[in-house]
Amino acid sequence: MKERILELTRALVEIPTPTGMEEALHAPIAEVLEGCGFAVTLQRTSVGRRNLLAKRGESPLLIVTHLDTFPAYTHPEPYRLRREGEELIARGVLDVKGQIAALLAAVERCGHPVQIALVVDEERFGTGSRELAVDPHVRGAVVLEPTKLHPAPAQAGAVDFTAIVYGRAAHGSVPQRGESAILKAFELIQAIEVLPFMRAQHPLFPDGPRVTVGTIQGGFEPMVVPNTCRLEADVRFLPGVELEAALQELTRCLRSFGTEFILGDADPPFEIAPEEPVYRLLARAVADALGEGRPPVGMPSWTDAANLVQKGIPTVVFGAGDLAVAHSDREAVPLSELEALARVLSRLMGLAAAPEGWEES
Repeated sequence: MKERILELTRALVEIPTPTGMEEALHAPIAEVLEGCGFAVTLQRTSVGRRNLLAKRGESPLLIVTHLDTFPAYTHPEPYRLRREGEELIARGVLDVKGQIAALLAAVERCGHPVQIALVVDEERFGTGSRELAVDPHVRGAVVLEPTKLHPAPAQAGAVDFTAIVYGRAAHGSVPQRGESAILKAFELIQAIEVLPFMRAQHPLFPDGPRVTVGTIQGGFEPMVVPNTCRLEADVRFLPGVELEAALQELTRCLRSFGTEFILGDADPPFEIAPEEPVYRLLARAVADALGEGRPPVGMPSWTDAANLVQKGIPTVVFGAGDLAVAHSDREAVPLSELEALARVLSRLMGLAAAPEGWEES
């Protein structure tokens, strides 16, 4: 199965699909799925691009992931799959084309009924999963994203913002006579990091919440104390924290620094109960396929699971590889983990197909 996953991954990676170009994957994926007995349909979304939906038989299990990848940016060879030992390297190989390849290999390997949704726009606004048409028989979902093959029944909340911080210009040789907007922006981030909602703890998130500054721009040259600084940042917070409380604390902090700001996307965290059938079935599939169980983890990144949970669908995030290297210039995933993922998914489909599966899981 490794060679088949490698073949599928290469074919997917070599088709560039940054957000906006996802539909280039429809034909090759649909060909594989239809060859495995799936009925494939396309669902148009408000961004003009279409989700790919596939159904084989009747199943309460929905497996979801996204078709788009992060832009190439400075990746040296984004759309040529390289292999170094067990590592596969390319843009999107981890997030998430390798996951799709493992899923396709799994459905080729077994004939169990299952529902699949491959959605658009995940790397930008999540439109595909937000507008996803979900079959009323679905009782649980698994979203494929890198978790090192640990089930993730919880996901961090997130809010991003753009802010302009103001200082006071002065000659660069006497900075004490002015107020550096750049240094003030650093102080703002430090203040956000110690807000009450950022001090919350959760056993599945041992590293706690984080603030990521994505862009920062300010100043003219060293001989002028900068009087403005613009920054874009992403704030993560943990299950147990209410979204509205987080927004109120963040807003107060931004105002206290005299900033002009715009709040962007804001999504609450979630955690499903360990008794949920989809979580118990996945945990059993992992133990059966890998020979041992894997402890649950928290997903620090936003995923399409957020929109599924909002629709009332219990959802677990699960997949191969290390999230930390996604979006990087050395995005990679171990081929052995993709093979293991395919085995877990095959087993999960079998468990979900059993009449007693959802009742006795």
